[in-house]
Amino acid sequence: MPQSLAQTSKSNEILASKNANYDSTHLANELNRLQNIVKQNSVPISLDKAIVIGITNNPELLQAFGSIQQYEWSLIAAQRRWYPQLQLSNGSPFIGYSWGTYINNQYGMRGNRDSSTTLSSNSLYSTKKNQSFLLQPGAIVSWNFIDPTRKPDINAVSESLKQQKLLFNVSTRSLILNLQQSYYGIQSGQQLINSFKQIYEINKQQLKMLEAQKNIGMATVLDVEQTKSQLFTQLSQLVSYTQEYIKQTALLAEYLALPPGQLAIPSDPAALAGSWSETLQETLKNALQQREEILASLAAAESAQWRGIASIRSYLPVFQLIGTGSLNSSNGYPYVPVDDDPGSAYHWTRTWTATVGIGFSWSLFDGGINAANAQSFYAQSRQQKAQAAQTELTVVRQVRNSFAEMQTSRIAIASAQRAYESAKLAQEVARVRWAAGVGDITSVVQTIQQLSIASQQSSQAILSYNNAVAELYRYSATWPGSTEKDVQMRLRMMRNPSSNPKNSSLMP
Repeated sequence: MPQSLAQTSKSNEILASKNANYDSTHLANELNRLQNIVKQNSVPISLDKAIVIGITNNPELLQAFGSIQQYEWSLIAAQRRWYPQLQLSNGSPFIGYSWGTYINNQYGMRGNRDSSTTLSSNSLYSTKKNQSFLLQPGAIVSWNFIDPTRKPDINAVSESLKQQKLLFNVSTRSLILNLQQSYYGIQSGQQLINSFKQIYEINKQQLKMLEAQKNIGMATVLDVEQTKSQLFTQLSQLVSYTQEYIKQTALLAEYLALPPGQLAIPSDPAALAGSWSETLQETLKNALQQREEILASLAAAESAQWRGIASIRSYLPVFQLIGTGSLNSSNGYPYVPVDDDPGSAYHWTRTWTATVGIGFSWSLFDGGINAANAQSFYAQSRQQKAQAAQTELTVVRQVRNSFAEMQTSRIAIASAQRAYESAKLAQEVARVRWAAGVGDITSVVQTIQQLSIASQQSSQAILSYNNAVAELYRYSATWPGSTEKDVQMRLRMMRNPSSNPKNSSLMP
């Protein structure tokens, strides 16, 4: 154990020695190298193109479309219950040979003493055989022209299909929002990296001047270490921004479904992206009318209601038009004594039968199973309606929050920009005063710190505004730009897989 502690202490000393050799320039160059790796593997694209590529490539939409197709075929199956049914039936076997041996032993007759005739052993015990070639085809045609459960079943599946189409739109809108927020996040990260690189260079120049003055006794160790501490603090912030930048580029590549090793970065710097012209009340009204989550819950409620009706109606009679037809063909000989030659006993018989008429089936009592199932479906319908009401409350909250964030972000952008301009001017004045000998290094450090804070606030304000506008499109169920046409094109592509192009590549 002591040996282990000694080894650990020695390792820490070596690590500390290595870290001491890493000056700020080396660390900054390492960060630049990581950022350049991302840029070398990336292609600049616009937000509109990113959305188109995401809608075209992302497999999440294909997964959601699979549910639509599933219920489309379920609806077709339910509608085909209107068609008559044809069933081929036959005897057993449909075609083949039949052999048989008949043995009759009337052993009880041997003790009959009152018989007026003499019973021979041949008359008491007999064996016979038969053989025939059989052909027994048949067919049944039936049509349930009155089926009380058929229409409710069709309506139930139709509402479920409607629900899946609405949920497809939900998936698409969420994908677009995720794409926008990731895109804006990369822009914000790049803006912060650029700003802090400039601040780092200012601090680096300031530190060089301080170290030179320290060597001639014009600056103290406190002045140098205070500036150096701020320099490495800003490097740590650059590390954090670089990490977030790399994460956001990887996330954007996932949403775009890009091939491995390929990334995308914004082609434009961070700026205000669009605006929202509707009032809060107009936005709330549209959201409550258009949000697919609400409509999907209501469709699910209708589907459950119809399934409950179908369960109750299963107690009603089903009337059928039925037609049957069959042929029974036999070619052979009937029962003849086993030892005899069939001879002229061979014969061919054919029997044709056909029936047509109206029949019905009526399940009068099943122990209350279908009635209980109906109540279960009705409860499910009430639950979905309650879910729709809860979703309405959530929608109102989402719209209010995003609308408020958009409005406050406008104010924050103006305030942050003014703060940045003032902080930039203040640090320039503080450095000039310090160089002239009428200021102190503490003022320089404080003004540079204020510039860092102002840079963060400006970037965050722009990011919050852009995210808020994107969320308003999402939460009000409004398609941004021409995305609705892109979604319809993706739907056509998924319906015709043979005409689908390969995943869009950003590389030339």
